[in-house]
Amino acid sequence: MGDCVSPAELTDFATKDTLRVVGSIAKALAANSPFINVLEGGTFAAGVSDEVRSVVQLPVAPGDSLVEPTFTNDTEICGTGGTQDRVATVEYTYRLKSYRGKGPRVCVKKGYAAFKQSYTTAEDAMQKNVTQLVNADIKINLFRQSATKFIAAPGYRFEDLLTGGEESTVGVGFANGITPSGQMSFKALHKVARYMREVLFAEPFSGPQGEHFKVIAGSDIIEQFRTETGVKEVLLALTNGGYKLGESVLTSYKWDVSAPYRGLALATDQRPLRATSINATTGIPVFVNPVVTVEDDEDANTAHSKPNPAWLSAPYEVLFLIGKNTFERQTPEKYTGEGSFKFAPQLHMGELDWHYVVDNDCNQFGDFGYHKYQITRAYRPIRPHHIVPVIYRRCEADLGLFDCDVTTTTVYTGSIL
Repeated sequence: MGDCVSPAELTDFATKDTLRVVGSIAKALAANSPFINVLEGGTFAAGVSDEVRSVVQLPVAPGDSLVEPTFTNDTEICGTGGTQDRVATVEYTYRLKSYRGKGPRVCVKKGYAAFKQSYTTAEDAMQKNVTQLVNADIKINLFRQSATKFIAAPGYRFEDLLTGGEESTVGVGFANGITPSGQMSFKALHKVARYMREVLFAEPFSGPQGEHFKVIAGSDIIEQFRTETGVKEVLLALTNGGYKLGESVLTSYKWDVSAPYRGLALATDQRPLRATSINATTGIPVFVNPVVTVEDDEDANTAHSKPNPAWLSAPYEVLFLIGKNTFERQTPEKYTGEGSFKFAPQLHMGELDWHYVVDNDCNQFGDFGYHKYQITRAYRPIRPHHIVPVIYRRCEADLGLFDCDVTTTTVYTGSIL
């Protein structure tokens, strides 16, 4: 039996032009995300094991003081063996996971009288959706598996607000009993960054502008960082002095074109993680989906997404402070089988593949088909405590609006239209 469908089950996502006017369709707007670029890439070897054990070297335990190592006169050192340094490792296990999806089933005959490029723009929209799925997957896994977290709340010591901080604390939650009642400040963020570098020995990224940690956050909190006293004045001074550093930091949101400020490079996440509450037991937030699905009342086969009102009004938001070599995102080695057992090349990177089957029944002419995709990946922890999700409360933005002074009289001398 062929893959039979009725015409009512086929989606016509091409916009028909009954007057045969050639036009163009605006391509779907895809939110840009920097998460794909913060991790190293790797390969998950085929035919080894379903679950992989990864061993990471821990810092050396020195045999002597790092304040004042004991040195002996060279003439008296004969016959001594010296102190012994000790080492240890931590072991992680991880495995491949996959996500599959497909686009709507369409009939090629329905595209004959459609707008030019209507199918290609629909394909482009689906490609952008796959990109968003990959970004969302990376983001939530970095959050879930991070071994250090910080909560923004006034009235507490730094030590009370920070949890984890060691390789073995993978998946640590936020501090129990503390509500993120404050908006994150650049001052607090820089304190966390100094802690990462001086205490956790996090490795910074390097670039033409120098070494830096990366900060991925919502646009509102990034703007707040830039308007803080000290940050704003220094950058304006640099700009007024003719330095490109101040100009790029003030006008750019992405670290690929923006110079780091005080060792931090900022990038905007257009769909940051937002939560309605935090679980009192685990310290893990209850996150909100950034979009909701809108069904088409006239066509059950079509639908679109729009911003979720609950996400727009969520009280809590998460930003990420990231050092280098935190996780490795692995994709599987291509596997086509062994001996006489041969398989078609597998989809792993989320690439779209047009699928249709010509049969002797319902699809003899290859009239309909659909796009399919598969995302397969594994996350190997390397230094999971060198990525710090920070949760804070979203404050109302200062819009700079003010009431007019109604006590003064304004005289208008122009003509009235």
